[in-house]
Amino acid sequence: MKTILGSNHMFLYPDSITNAEVHTETLAKLSSNEKIDALDCWLWRGSRADAEREILKSSGKIINYNIGDRFGEAPSNPASPDRSERDYAYSTVMREIEYALSLDSKKIVIGSGRDFPCDRDSAKERFFEFMMKLGEELPHDVMLTLEPTDRDIDKYFLFGPLDETVDFVNRVKKAGFANFGLLLDMCHVPLMHETLESAIEKSRDVLEHIHLGNCVIKDKESAFYGDKHPAWNYPGSEYSSEDGVRFIKMLREIGYTDKDNNTISFEMRPMGELSSEESLIEFVKVFKRAMEE
Repeated sequence: MKTILGSNHMFLYPDSITNAEVHTETLAKLSSNEKIDALDCWLWRGSRADAEREILKSSGKIINYNIGDRFGEAPSNPASPDRSERDYAYSTVMREIEYALSLDSKKIVIGSGRDFPCDRDSAKERFFEFMMKLGEELPHDVMLTLEPTDRDIDKYFLFGPLDETVDFVNRVKKAGFANFGLLLDMCHVPLMHETLESAIEKSRDVLEHIHLGNCVIKDKESAFYGDKHPAWNYPGSEYSSEDGVRFIKMLREIGYTDKDNNTISFEMRPMGELSSEESLIEFVKVFKRAMEE
């Protein structure tokens, strides 16, 4: 098995999203967990980043650095028609890229930011220019992966529908940014009105990273409605652990798990009454079963 198995830090320890001290403590805890070889994570900004960097660099884990909006900061809108918003997006994203490179991360995850439905074609052009500018700053051995999610349920992102996202990824690659690919998040698949089968078929040629997850879309009153990443088997959710097995088997069938440096990470909150650590054990059991059957 060549696949590198990891876990997202902030959803396994959700209090870490808004609490700096908890973020550091749990990052250290997950960094020492022997069940995984990689972490999807990020550094808390400011002086705390130094301590977290030392934790991660001494862990020996592979770091898939996740760029996103941070607690206490304005959202980043790289496709905005407002130049000042694009400049802000660039400065915050470059800060996060510098953090990623300081961790020797070879795979960085980024989203498109919000949709502009009245000016979508122009927004895509602005985002294309943004990506190409980032490509000029990245070392050639670092992969940047675009993570699409919903356009009409919760996040309202520019990307978005998989057909459009795959076309965009290919356009960026053909324009000269070769180390650009797609992250397919299992949680986002139904939010983008896709099935697991259709999502893999559409994205298989540009896949560079996978998130295993779940979502709630049938119950709008649920605390986990939308892009909130509950664990498999959560009541009223879209996926059971059996769906997790099925999805991983699909990835095996297209050869994704046979390629060197291909990564798969769990991106789910703790399971039921189980602790974060106990939940990760259960998630790994599902993965191993899918790889062995």
